[in-house]
Amino acid sequence: MVREFVATIGFFDGVHIGHQRLIQYVTTYSLLNSIDSLAVTFDTTAKIKKNLIYPLETKIETIKSLGIKNVKILKFLQIQRLSPKQFFENIIVALNIKTIFVGEDFKFGYCAKGDVNTLKKLCKKYNIKLLVIKNVCVKINNNDCKVSSSLIRKLISNSEFDKVELLLGREYFVTGEIFHGKGMGKLLGFPTVNFYPQEDILLPNGIIAGESLIYTSEGKKFKKKSVANFGYNPTIDSYNKIVCEVHVIDEVIDYKIDKIFFRPLKKLRDEKKFESVKLMLKNINKDVISAKKFFSTRS
Repeated sequence: MVREFVATIGFFDGVHIGHQRLIQYVTTYSLLNSIDSLAVTFDTTAKIKKNLIYPLETKIETIKSLGIKNVKILKFLQIQRLSPKQFFENIIVALNIKTIFVGEDFKFGYCAKGDVNTLKKLCKKYNIKLLVIKNVCVKINNNDCKVSSSLIRKLISNSEFDKVELLLGREYFVTGEIFHGKGMGKLLGFPTVNFYPQEDILLPNGIIAGESLIYTSEGKKFKKKSVANFGYNPTIDSYNKIVCEVHVIDEVIDYKIDKIFFRPLKKLRDEKKFESVKLMLKNINKDVISAKKFFSTRS
């Protein structure tokens, strides 16, 4: 028997609360009608190839965590020149999708020439059920704003992390590959855990107070108040790409860290190249004090 699907289609960067509503409709319909659920997404897009909210792997994991049973990843370079009709026939019809949920701003096909009206006509021709879901809006600074990945990117760039988490509907973390530096932080009294953030991800910048979710090699998990530098460390190391250096406040880490996730909460200042290490240390100490004051207002 050929499998049939109820599906939603989109880039889904961040899998924000608007995406989550679409996915909820799909999973509910799937359960009520005993039909397999499917999310169709892309590895990249024409407009957004860098400065993503999530890497592809995290996006897929998040979609599946919301109850979608199947995720189909389309290679953008292979489908970018398909007309709306070709996209519909080569993807939607070929995947045996019988019901589709999309947002009201949905676009598809070459140069995004297809819209919801185009999709309605094609669905009617092929006897596919289409349900168009209204945009999700939230109040930000007393203004009604449509929830979108582009708005979340803007908020990350502006270090408005509380609003980022409001739109994501979850805590916002940055992670990457841990590496060992020269040990200068430890020698200077501010030991750090360093990681290279995942490539193509839009990053916070500067000195930031936040929480670290630490997984040890022994399988233990800790949440620690921290202060981190996202940047190039121009005073000492001058990295050729952005790194994150995380200092756990008031604690000596004596366990091996397997993975670290940093949750940015408040930007304290921009990264700066100091004239001397002594002046840099003075400012780091101020940063830690500022971070402690920030955390005291949250407890």
